[in-house]
Amino acid sequence: MMNLDEFLENYSNIGFNPYIVVSDNNQIPLESNEDNLDVLSIKNKEVNRYLKEKELKTQENNWKEYSGYFIRAKKNSFGSVQTCFLTSSKGFEQRVQNIIVVEENAHLEVFTGCLSNSHGLDNIHRAITDIFIGKNAKLTFNMIHSWSRSSKVYPSTRVYVDEGGTYISNYVVWDEVSMISANPVVELKDNAKTILQSLSYIHPNSDIDLGGHIKLIGSDSSGEIHSSAVNNGGKFSTKTTIEGLGDNSKGHIDCNALLLDSKAVVSAIPELYSKNDKTELTHEAFLGKISNDEIEYLQTKGFEREHAEELIVKGFANKSIERMPDIVKEKMRNILDKAKEGF
Repeated sequence: MMNLDEFLENYSNIGFNPYIVVSDNNQIPLESNEDNLDVLSIKNKEVNRYLKEKELKTQENNWKEYSGYFIRAKKNSFGSVQTCFLTSSKGFEQRVQNIIVVEENAHLEVFTGCLSNSHGLDNIHRAITDIFIGKNAKLTFNMIHSWSRSSKVYPSTRVYVDEGGTYISNYVVWDEVSMISANPVVELKDNAKTILQSLSYIHPNSDIDLGGHIKLIGSDSSGEIHSSAVNNGGKFSTKTTIEGLGDNSKGHIDCNALLLDSKAVVSAIPELYSKNDKTELTHEAFLGKISNDEIEYLQTKGFEREHAEELIVKGFANKSIERMPDIVKEKMRNILDKAKEGF
C-alpha cells in the first residue's frame, strides 16, 4: 500500500484540472462553475434541480452520511478532471454518491485514484455512480486502486449512453486489497459504443470480482469487455454479460489470466444473450500458468528464474494496457518498474 506522499507523487501532477479529493464522508472542498465544466458537491441543491430538469434517474441512495461529486461537461466542450478517494481511520466505512454528465458533443476524461493511509485498515468503500453520456459525446474513465491490504470495495455503477456516444472504462487493481466486487451496467442506444477494460494483480489474500454487463439496445451499437489478471494465489472471478438487442449490434468478451501459484483460483463466466437475429456476439478466454519454455528461453539469455518470471509478468501487463490511454500506461509502467522481482 502506498503512503499519502507516494500516492500524490504518483497520481497527481498529471495535468488534469480540477483535482477533487473526497476524504472519508466529508464534503468535497472544491466546487467550480466554469464555462465548460461544473464540479459540485453531490449535496448541492443545483444537482437535484438539474436532474429534475433533464429527467435523469439515478440509483437509490438511503445513506444518511455520505459524500461525493457531481461533474457536468457542458455541450460541445472538452475537459479533464482528476478525483481521489481517501479513507483515514481504521474500520471506517466511506459512502459516496457520484454523478457524471457528459452533454451532447462533449468530451470528458476522468482519472481516479483510491487510497487508504497507514491507519486506514479494515476500511470499507461503497460507491453509487451514475453516468449519463449525451448524443455523440465521449467519456474516458480511468481508475487505479491503491487501497490497504484489508480494504473492501463495493462500487455500483450504471452508465447510459445516448446515440453515437462512447464510454471507455480502464480499471486497474495492482496493490493488495482484501475484496472488490464490481459489476458495472452499461446501456447503449443507436450507434453507441463502450469498451470495458480491466487489469488486476491478485495477491494471496485477495478476492476480486470484476464483472460487467452491456446492453446493446440500439441498432449498430457495440460493446467489448476485456479482462486481464495476474493471479499469485488469491481468488479472481469475472462474470461478464452482453445482451444483443438492437439490429446489427456487436459484442465481444475476452478474459486472459496468468496463474503464478498453485493456490490461485480463477473463474471466468462469459454470458452472451442474442435477442435479435441481426446481432453478432463472440467470446474467448485463456487461463494458464507461465510457460516453462518461456522461462527456459530467458534463462538461456542469462536471466535467473525469478527475474525471468518478473519479465513475463511485466510483458503480460504491458500487453494488457496497450489499448489504454497514455496516462494510464505511464502510471502502470512506473508501478511495474518499482515492483519487486518475483512479485
